[in-house]
Amino acid sequence: MSDIDVAALAQRVRRLEAERAIAETMYAYGRGLDYGQRDVFLNCFTTDADYQVDMRFGGESTLSFHGHAELAEYYEGHTHAPDAWHKHVTTNPSISVDGDKATTVSYFLRVDASAEEAGPAYVLASGRYLDEFVLGDDDVWRIRSRRCEVENL
Repeated sequence: MSDIDVAALAQRVRRLEAERAIAETMYAYGRGLDYGQRDVFLNCFTTDADYQVDMRFGGESTLSFHGHAELAEYYEGHTHAPDAWHKHVTTNPSISVDGDKATTVSYFLRVDASAEEAGPAYVLASGRYLDEFVLGDDDVWRIRSRRCEVENL
């Protein structure tokens, strides 16, 4: 291999590693929220992150949170196992990395099951996430901005 080929290969590997780390952060969001792992959930976001939820049913409605303090309040107000059994499923991520920044578009489903009785799980909500990520000084990719578009509830 020539030096140019090695440099190109190294750049491709860095991009693939970044994409994998970003996807892991996307998946950690659901695990942290579903299983009551507050630190895991908050570590998905920069300390100054913006999170906006747009409800697209029954008219336009928006919730927004800024920074770890408000995200922690959102987290505390959300249900977690074993009080509620649900899974935030993130799928079909499209990730574009540009240096130490990235944008993503992905779909999500929230699958719920009753905590009190047996029965089939059901999709409570679906939609998509529009994210902006940044690479931190600690080499961890975190969400700087998330727009959650709830398209079905």
